[in-house]
Amino acid sequence: MTKALIKNSLPITSDSLINIALEYYKDSGDSLAEGDSYYYAGRISLEMQDSKRAMELLLKAADLTENSNDYKLQYLIYYYLGELYIGENLYDFALKKLNKAYYFSRLLNDSSYTAFVRRDIAISFSGKNSNDSALNYYYQALNILPQKDTATLIILFDEMGGIYNTTGNYAKSIQLVNRAISLKPAYKELFYGYLIKARVYLNTQKYDSANYYYNKTIHSPYIYTRASSYEGLASVYSVKGNYKGAFQLMRIYNKCRDSIDLQTKSAAIIEMQNIYQHEKSKEQIQRLILEKKEQTINFYHWGLLSFIFLLLLCGTFFVYRNTVKKKLLEKSKILLEQENRLIKMREKESKLREDFFKKLNNIKKIPSLGVTNENEKIESLDITAKISLTSSDWDELIRNIDIAYDHFTDRLTKVYPNLNIQEIHLCCLVKIKVARNDLANIFCITPQSVKTTKYRIKKDKMGITDKNISLDLFLEKF
Repeated sequence: MTKALIKNSLPITSDSLINIALEYYKDSGDSLAEGDSYYYAGRISLEMQDSKRAMELLLKAADLTENSNDYKLQYLIYYYLGELYIGENLYDFALKKLNKAYYFSRLLNDSSYTAFVRRDIAISFSGKNSNDSALNYYYQALNILPQKDTATLIILFDEMGGIYNTTGNYAKSIQLVNRAISLKPAYKELFYGYLIKARVYLNTQKYDSANYYYNKTIHSPYIYTRASSYEGLASVYSVKGNYKGAFQLMRIYNKCRDSIDLQTKSAAIIEMQNIYQHEKSKEQIQRLILEKKEQTINFYHWGLLSFIFLLLLCGTFFVYRNTVKKKLLEKSKILLEQENRLIKMREKESKLREDFFKKLNNIKKIPSLGVTNENEKIESLDITAKISLTSSDWDELIRNIDIAYDHFTDRLTKVYPNLNIQEIHLCCLVKIKVARNDLANIFCITPQSVKTTKYRIKKDKMGITDKNISLDLFLEKF
């Protein structure tokens, strides 16, 4: 029911309904359903303008869904966390969350989601007065956004017009706002475009035009727009010598600003985030303080009951030592198990590579795998020899890799459906760490072309733009 209300943009005035779901899933063991409930509870808190509560709920939702494969839910959680921080003018916090949202939008391969998050990143940079970066992200959003989404196009053109006005490119600003108006925005959305026009005309000393558009925008339903309109009109009145009118307009502007300040709770938001992130640490500190106080009290008692308390102290010491020793042993056991699992995984990977290439009768040795015929000694190795793989060879490779790496090719094609069969073959060989020379011989291309092909797959087909992440590293962890 809560999802239906939110998706249909119906008004929500109470969180009593979603609290039933929160209570139901709290100790169910279903972390995904619990995280979903926390997400919608956070959305409701945002609707009710309780930013502090919304942040707490959305952060909890992020923790619960961290290891899930529900990329859409994870995108929405981080997107609305970013929106929350933008609303509180906390732009550095917003950028961290929005970059995570962008990562999940790329996994989803959803152009609309990617455009929305790019737009919010642009807003964050604009809030930090980094206008060049903001415009860069706005243009990225425009290039990605489906052209049929005229409502979002209108918003992008208007906001870009505002930035060009700030940078002094007034002609470009008016051009973009006129493009937004030509798309016939809804009545409420017209006001922002008019406000940008008014600012441009004020900056270019066309006071009659500025006065005309400011008088339109004072009727906006949005308090931020109204506040800016009254401030701009006051400037126009002042320039024209109507100081009494300017004074009255500034009084109205200050009332609007007071209302806006009451809605902003940046300090409380930061405090709540710090509380949430360091909650466990604070509990540990409190526990240590309590233990210290108890030890102080016991010290004086031991002075009165020396022998008995000495025995208790010795007993406590031995128990403590045994407990520490037990914990150390447990940690060592866990580390050893992890190391053994890693070794087994690497052995499995090595065996998979070796077994596959040993099955190819026309190959005597693959340099990167160290596969040699034990009955022969190869005096020299031609690193340019063509390696021909049949369809059955490739089928066997994919089958082995899917068994060893949890349906690797199925997951790869699901997340990146634009990959063709040759690119999937290349990803499989990269997954099992076949060297570049061998890849060149298998695909009949140069080693440099192998490098170029890897980069193109990473950038164009997977959308990974981080230069610090190679295709090899990404696929190793995939």
